[in-house]
Amino acid sequence: MALGNIIDSSGAQVHIEEDGSQSAVRPGFLNAATSHRFPILYRDEHGVMHDIGSWTVYSSRHVVIGKVAYGFTLILINSVIKTLVLWFIFLYVFRRWLGQPITRLADFVRELDLNQMETPRSIHLPGRRRHELHFLADAINLMLAKLHRHTIHNHALYKELEQEKQSLSALNRSLELRIAERTRDLAQANEQLRSLSLTDGLTGIANRRSFDETLEQEWRRSMRHGTPLMLAFIDVDWFKPYNDHYGHLAGDAVLRQVAQTLRQSIARVGDTVARYGGEEFAIIAADTDGQAGADMLRRMCDAVHALAIAHAGSAMGRITISAGVASCNPGQPGAGLDGLLQAADAALYRAKMEGRNRVVLATELIVSP
Repeated sequence: MALGNIIDSSGAQVHIEEDGSQSAVRPGFLNAATSHRFPILYRDEHGVMHDIGSWTVYSSRHVVIGKVAYGFTLILINSVIKTLVLWFIFLYVFRRWLGQPITRLADFVRELDLNQMETPRSIHLPGRRRHELHFLADAINLMLAKLHRHTIHNHALYKELEQEKQSLSALNRSLELRIAERTRDLAQANEQLRSLSLTDGLTGIANRRSFDETLEQEWRRSMRHGTPLMLAFIDVDWFKPYNDHYGHLAGDAVLRQVAQTLRQSIARVGDTVARYGGEEFAIIAADTDGQAGADMLRRMCDAVHALAIAHAGSAMGRITISAGVASCNPGQPGAGLDGLLQAADAALYRAKMEGRNRVVLATELIVSP
């Protein structure tokens, strides 16, 4: 007995239940019946085909579509299950073969400190089968080995550099000390040269150059301060006859003794005693008027006389000196340096004319036209 939708002998669709009851089926797309006729063929002993009948298969679209939907559902479920299984397998393999090594490589690289490359570092990935991550680990190990070698080499170079730096620092300090010493020696030599250039080689007192510089300085100072300036010229009496009679060596000794006596007899440390030329000397005393200067020169004359150096060609029978003293205030009308020089020279000339072994004070300053 048939069940479901069938086509009766009139071609109408009838639905048959299990109890045998029948009901008409309303026509529709899913209820439409479909049929397919298949021929029945017979092949005889000669190989000839004979059409002996046919058989027809009837079905409805509802059944076909249901079967297709059922098959599609089975295919979909099968595909989802296979996909999930493949994904789980892929995740397991990825984590097992890639995830853990990548994590280990990342942690290792993250913990690297380039400031501590003196200690060799390396990473080894597990697994007997080598793949690209193992090659990456080998490259990292090679790089770390090179960094380690270069770090050790750089440390050695740095130590050598520090040693060279210390050596250079010591050499630099030594050179600085030598330069300072040479500079000090040069300054002393320059000072000695200046002293020699301003000192008379025979007597050890100031020479003519020093006298000229000092007189200019003291003149300007006295002009600024409005104080008097004293100048004296001194001449050793009858020195040429002494030189001719006793010889030049004795004459040089007399000049040295007279120079030392004059230097010891000056009133103040700041006063200047200079050899003006030959047997002539000069005295410069700042803030000193004519009378005070004359008194100082008389003490010098007495001191030289007290040396009691025999002089057969002198009327006094010993070495004596004559002096001319002049003083002025540079700020007074008509005062001038040339006038002061001429006044002191004229006073010395008068001392010689009046008998020598004396001091003459210039009473009037010679004014230059």
